[in-house]
Amino acid sequence: MNFNIKKAFSVLSACTLSVSALAVFPAYADILNTKGKELHDGSFYYELKDNTYTITGLYASIVTEIPSQSNGTAITAIAEGALAGCGGLKNLIIPDSITYIGDYAFAGCTGIQELTLPKRLEYLGDSAFRGCTGITSVKVPDSVTEINDYTFGNCDHMTSVDLPDTITSIGNGAFYECTSLETFRVPKDLKIIGTDAMGEWFSIKEIDASASSAFTVENDMLMDKDKTHVYRGLSTISGDLYIPETVSKVVGGAFSGCLGVTDLFVPLSVAEIDTNAFAFCSSLKSVDFSEGLAVIGDSAFCGDSSLVSVELPTTLESIGTFAFGYCQGLEKVILNEGIKTIGEDAFLNCENLKSMTIPNSVTEIGENAVGMEVAVTNEESQFTAKKDFELNGVSGSAAQKYAKKNNISFKTTGGSLKQFAFIVIAIALVLAVIVFAVVLMSRSSKSADSGAKKAKKKADEKAEEESYEKIVE
Repeated sequence: MNFNIKKAFSVLSACTLSVSALAVFPAYADILNTKGKELHDGSFYYELKDNTYTITGLYASIVTEIPSQSNGTAITAIAEGALAGCGGLKNLIIPDSITYIGDYAFAGCTGIQELTLPKRLEYLGDSAFRGCTGITSVKVPDSVTEINDYTFGNCDHMTSVDLPDTITSIGNGAFYECTSLETFRVPKDLKIIGTDAMGEWFSIKEIDASASSAFTVENDMLMDKDKTHVYRGLSTISGDLYIPETVSKVVGGAFSGCLGVTDLFVPLSVAEIDTNAFAFCSSLKSVDFSEGLAVIGDSAFCGDSSLVSVELPTTLESIGTFAFGYCQGLEKVILNEGIKTIGEDAFLNCENLKSMTIPNSVTEIGENAVGMEVAVTNEESQFTAKKDFELNGVSGSAAQKYAKKNNISFKTTGGSLKQFAFIVIAIALVLAVIVFAVVLMSRSSKSADSGAKKAKKKADEKAEEESYEKIVE
């Protein structure tokens, strides 16, 4: 039922600068309204479950409120995707009879400006209010214990969120791209913060974790108490950014939209930079990576238009999808032996990047990863090879196969893989011969020593015998 809308929203996790999936909502709503449901009251479609009504769709073109009952029967739930894309909803008061709001229930209802959630609400679904760009504030009742994935994602006019202390987890992307949010209070019982839960908080100036036993704020960064994970940095951070030396992971979206950061220093302790971690840091000019980093996640540095060059550590194993996509100022990338995979669109639309050398260790290069650019025409993406780009690598390598497939200029460096294999085998044979010769010499030396000792012993014995005979005479 919700396949198309879910697929459309998944696009938002990729790095694009001006693509919106919200246009799918009106069409999705139309599908819901033409399914021929029989049970309706002139405003909504219903389904009877356990002697209560569940709202399953919108019948009227405009409604101003959701009723608590219909024909004397209580309304207790709003089904998955039931009112998605309903532009007629404005000031939305959801009655206290509602205990369940399904996934995508109000997704894309851009007309909602004021939202009142029911006091008895128990379940608030994934993406329930995603893309409700008119909502400015929300207060979640204390009957709710979890904020699910993308529940309030892309609510870019939301300035305040009031979460109860009963909240134990905030899911992936729960408040992703709430770009107007200025303050946030960490609930007392909160234990889990998902990837990109706080991604692209361009306006966040204050985070209060004073009531929490699991999280702390230090140096303008929200971290766990052990300071091994960074979850969010304030948008006010500027200039040099030093990640603490206790941190092993920069969580998805942690510094996305920190427009004032110019130079980033990543310590030896960091093994993973997660999805969107430093996306849209438009002033970021340089990154000092340390050895120990193994993973750069999807869109980690996407849209960092001021980034000029990057030298990636020898410990790095994978670069994610769109990791450096749209880094238009990027001129130089140094990849070292050891890296294995380069994800799709990893360096897409890096306008100033003219060449790159791919190490032999790379076995997988994703679609449009290197040397490609994209243009959107008639809502369709057209990928083409950059005319002024050259890819360097060993003959027969994954790099050459990628270049051939995408009509990218390729320059062979350091011979071919077969030549390398031959050299390795030849060296191995030479070493084997040397070892064998050393063993033979050692054995010959031992034999010579043994013979010399026997001859000496025999001469000594003869001399002693002659001396003895002289004495006897």
